[in-house]
Amino acid sequence: MKSTKHEAKRTEILESAFRIWGECRYQSTSLADIAAAHDITKQAIYRYFSSKEKLETAMEERALGIYDAHCAELAAAMEELSGEDLVARYVQDSIEFITRSGRYLGFLSYRYRQSSAEPVHARSHAERFARIARKNADVPGVGLRYLNALVFQEVHRRSTRRNSAGGWEEAWNEGFGSPRIDGPPDFDRVLADAATVDYASFGEDPLMRAVFDTVMEEAGNTVSLGKVARRAGLTKSSLYNYWPSKEAMLTDVLGRQMDLYGEMFADFADRYSRPGDQLFAYLAFLGTFLRRTPEILNYLQRMMSAGVAMPMQHRFLDEGYGRALTRVVDSGFLDLKGYEPVGFLGLVNLASVNEVKHHLSDNTDRLRTEQGLKDLYRLILGGIPALRRTM
Repeated sequence: MKSTKHEAKRTEILESAFRIWGECRYQSTSLADIAAAHDITKQAIYRYFSSKEKLETAMEERALGIYDAHCAELAAAMEELSGEDLVARYVQDSIEFITRSGRYLGFLSYRYRQSSAEPVHARSHAERFARIARKNADVPGVGLRYLNALVFQEVHRRSTRRNSAGGWEEAWNEGFGSPRIDGPPDFDRVLADAATVDYASFGEDPLMRAVFDTVMEEAGNTVSLGKVARRAGLTKSSLYNYWPSKEAMLTDVLGRQMDLYGEMFADFADRYSRPGDQLFAYLAFLGTFLRRTPEILNYLQRMMSAGVAMPMQHRFLDEGYGRALTRVVDSGFLDLKGYEPVGFLGLVNLASVNEVKHHLSDNTDRLRTEQGLKDLYRLILGGIPALRRTM
């Protein structure tokens, strides 16, 4: 039987691994770095964890235990609440938990981004929360998924001190629509137009395609310039004409892919003159794109697990993806409730991805996915009252 002192040291090393991993942000955790943090040798670590894989497994078990405990406690509290009290408890507890336990959740995200399978824990907890929210607070599934997007956006705003005005309550109860809204968008026309876009051009560049295929095959972390070169039919040395390192390659390729996506969307959104159609174009385009190319979500997850941050360069926002939103904002169609335009666009993107991922996981048909996007639009513009009027 292991001593209390041994277990205490094991836990101390485990917590150091979370801290050091968090500081590196998606980089591989080094046993040598962890050992140095405790002023012991790397070999001494093996007294507590026989391998790096054992350490990562222990980290996953620790993080899952914390996550499961939080979800169980929150679900029990929600069972005793109703209406807006339930919504407020769900949001506040979620914000506090994410803020307090970011290193554990970040590690779980890192682990699961390397797999195409949705985490069973996350799905089962989400289903339980959805049942309680529908029963006790008349919040449908699309509403809870939107609420999750508001939670993450609120965490981000607080971490960057951008919460001086507005908040999730106003967005949830009132929406972002201004009094100048002149009726709903032409949902069916915009969705039909989105279905005609040729998304194949997204993967036509041979080098970008080689990176994509290698990332998908290697699960992100073991991608190398040599593997990409072999897939592209080139020599490794020739790739140095394009990129000085693997990290530069992955970052540059993702940026170029986002620019291409932004250009495709800008051409699509330019078809519409009404602000409502332009705003719904974001949801329709993203929804159709991900339904046609569901592997893109897994690709982005694997890129992030390899340490690549989502680039938000000015060209992507100003010349492509953000151009339609600028027109919508300038029209007076929106009341951003203290949100920056980029923050609002981030909320729209995250909420749309949440909705589409849910339907992809459930293997629902196109019509139900499209209905989910219409309901999401109503939530964004009019808040939960607008959605409840259609239920």
